[in-house]
Amino acid sequence: MNMRSNQIFSIPVTLFFFFLFAGAFTLPADNHSTENDDFPSKIDELFSEFDRSDAPGCVVSVFHNGETIVQKSYGLANLDYGIPLDSNSSFYMASISKQFTAAAAGLLILRGELSAEDFVSEHIENWPDWAADVTISHLLNHTSGLPDIYALMDIAGISLSNVMTLDDYLEVIRNGESLKHDTGTQYSYTNSGYTALASVIEKVSGIDFPEFVQEEILEPLGMEHTHFHSSRHRVIPNRVISYASGGNGFRQTYLSNFQGVGPGGLYSTHEDMARWEMFWNSTDLSDEFAALRNWLLTRETIETELLDYAMGIQISQWKGMQVTGHSGSFMGFKNDYRRYPDYGYSFLTLCNREDADATGKNRELARLFMMETIEDFIKPYSGTYFNDELGTEYELTVEEGSLVLNRRLSPNGTMIEDASDRWSAGSWSFKFQRDETDSITGFLLSTGRALDVEFAKR
Repeated sequence: MNMRSNQIFSIPVTLFFFFLFAGAFTLPADNHSTENDDFPSKIDELFSEFDRSDAPGCVVSVFHNGETIVQKSYGLANLDYGIPLDSNSSFYMASISKQFTAAAAGLLILRGELSAEDFVSEHIENWPDWAADVTISHLLNHTSGLPDIYALMDIAGISLSNVMTLDDYLEVIRNGESLKHDTGTQYSYTNSGYTALASVIEKVSGIDFPEFVQEEILEPLGMEHTHFHSSRHRVIPNRVISYASGGNGFRQTYLSNFQGVGPGGLYSTHEDMARWEMFWNSTDLSDEFAALRNWLLTRETIETELLDYAMGIQISQWKGMQVTGHSGSFMGFKNDYRRYPDYGYSFLTLCNREDADATGKNRELARLFMMETIEDFIKPYSGTYFNDELGTEYELTVEEGSLVLNRRLSPNGTMIEDASDRWSAGSWSFKFQRDETDSITGFLLSTGRALDVEFAKR
């Protein structure tokens, strides 16, 4: 049952020569920052801790309107052989894999071969009665209530390094005994859902899950060095090994026997992920792939609350901007892929060391490239705030894309945006108040031992 789309872009994929050599650097004319000349050195400074010839590190790409404008590498892919990381290094993508699994399910749904409302039991034999109400939609959106498969394996004493097939992983889920919560009532992240989803895709398509993704998504997009790794015997060119620091050096954390697919299992390179980024930006997609792109961003509502997770993609707000993407952490790999669709920027950071903060690095990259936009969002929060009863006032300022609390004692310094109009500094939380014109008039300060102490803005 192979209904392969023959053309994903209305012009051949080979015409998209948007890749740049590792380390190359160009900038779009409409960049939001005013410090373009300093970008190369600022990125090197941001990743300086990984810029070593004797340690694992990270590879970073910055995209603008679908084109690669930065591609830089720091550290080694393999310590035994001294192989440096580069744009062709094949990383384990961890949970970034989920959006590809969701895309495969989406194709079957759009073709009418699968329905989001189908019960999982319609497609997987011996599906447990305690999970009878779980549908495909629940799997996609982490609302199934299924206990996490890797937690179940840990409880059962099953090592992640055991050689297991997709059916073996399903058997672990079957033995889970009960749901974490009633199906469809709340969001709870679980790798079991995407494991089951991979099996459903396999049953409905009639071919192995990795093969279906390869033929229907990866090959048409030109992602020749990307695959779901379901066989430990498969050779992976330019494979990256992962590490954790310990003692006087690094120990390997890569599990060579692991072959779980669905929630993870994807291997890819920065150059191939640039083609996936083009998928999100191209105006020349086939009708089917354009529909798939839109479908991947649809969200469901649970009890009037719109989920911030859609088909393997997290959707959130940061500094007033919509952010879509996913992080990944497994076997010592730390990854993050974030897109800012309203501004055309995307950031991909893949690291092969357990102590790396790929998500934090991506945030700093976003701060660097969209400094002006971020500061415009923060400026209304700056100013002097006072409490007459306590005879106290605080000054909030904007400094290099951050809101800063200026006071001599702790907490002070850079503040963190926790939610809309809610910021924190250390253990202190600030709930900003607005008037009918949406102007900020003050904040309520809570410290744990004092609640909602009111400050007015001068």
